Amino acid sequence: MPWNGYPRPIAPRLTELESRAVSFSRAYSVSSYTSMSLGGLLGGRIPSELHRSGYFFGTYRSDLFFPKLLQREGIHTMGVMAHMYFKGAGFDQGFDEWKIVPGITFDPNTDREVTSPRSEAMAEQMLGDPANDTRRFFFWAHFLDPHDIYMRHEGIDWGKTSRDRYDGEVTFTDQYIGKLLDFIAGRPWASRAVIIVTSDHGEEFGEHGMTRHGFEIWETLVHVPLFIVAPGAPPHRIDVPRSDIDLGPTILDFFHVPADSRFEGKSLVAEVYGSAPEARDVVVDLPATSDNGKRRALVRGKEKLICFDDDAHCRLYDVETDPLERSPVSKGDDFRDMRARYRALAKTLKEVPPFACAGDCLNGGYRKTSPAGPSSP
Repeated sequence: MPWNGYPRPIAPRLTELESRAVSFSRAYSVSSYTSMSLGGLLGGRIPSELHRSGYFFGTYRSDLFFPKLLQREGIHTMGVMAHMYFKGAGFDQGFDEWKIVPGITFDPNTDREVTSPRSEAMAEQMLGDPANDTRRFFFWAHFLDPHDIYMRHEGIDWGKTSRDRYDGEVTFTDQYIGKLLDFIAGRPWASRAVIIVTSDHGEEFGEHGMTRHGFEIWETLVHVPLFIVAPGAPPHRIDVPRSDIDLGPTILDFFHVPADSRFEGKSLVAEVYGSAPEARDVVVDLPATSDNGKRRALVRGKEKLICFDDDAHCRLYDVETDPLERSPVSKGDDFRDMRARYRALAKTLKEVPPFACAGDCLNGGYRKTSPAGPSSP
């Protein structure tokens, strides 16, 4: 994204918003594709510890997602989603209003939909409810257009390559996010609103022999934007590793609602308002599913250890000097120290095996684009 050094001005509205935000330059998604990332974000724990099916389109049951805690406190909860997967995944737990963009179809192998115009219109309709002028509410919009097949849009032309078309999708989506921001600015509650922007994964454009996303946890797939605009919080940047797993506790904290003791994330509210950020580890977790083997990473400072499958094979990267993870380290003091730290962490995890489905789970997945086994550096 432009605020993290990308030379193309592909997202002018988000860039302007970020200039007024507390921006986390080293934020990580919980995992590398939607199903696992959003399960972890909502559940405040890594997906390996959540009750889920074993499919790429994972289904969640009986986990305490943070919107349930908001709902119990009388906070109105709303969501607008732009993919049919969200209809049956279990992410709607704790939402008073949960709407899917109409007129879209479900294809487990691809995504040809253009949804930002309808997503934005539905968001305006939800947020424009006069009841919101006097009640506390939480609203979540998942914009999906930069996804799978990168569509061309009239008046937007960054070029003809896959990366060019992806940038065009970001620009297209940014226009509708800007339209929604303009609508919010006109609401009577705008000055009291907290706005959080993040992503559930990144994309690859051939960096590790991959395209699109999923199945591995390289930086290109899990280093994501994260910034927060909050009343009275001066704009500044935080450059220590942070995770989207922190967002549940953060949102609860903004509402003065206690987080559940099972949540592993930490509230970012104090940092947003100027407290010195403490150094802490980040875990990126991809459980084994119908489409991939297990992957897990431990990020500590500039070091990132990725362990594959049964954790017998691990690689260490310096993501500051080697952001594309081309030069793995597999010996030496730094490797041994990080491996020992990872093993200690692994002993504390309460992994849950995926449950069997009785015909009520989504299955299938996007085309597998990573090599079998650990990807070559």
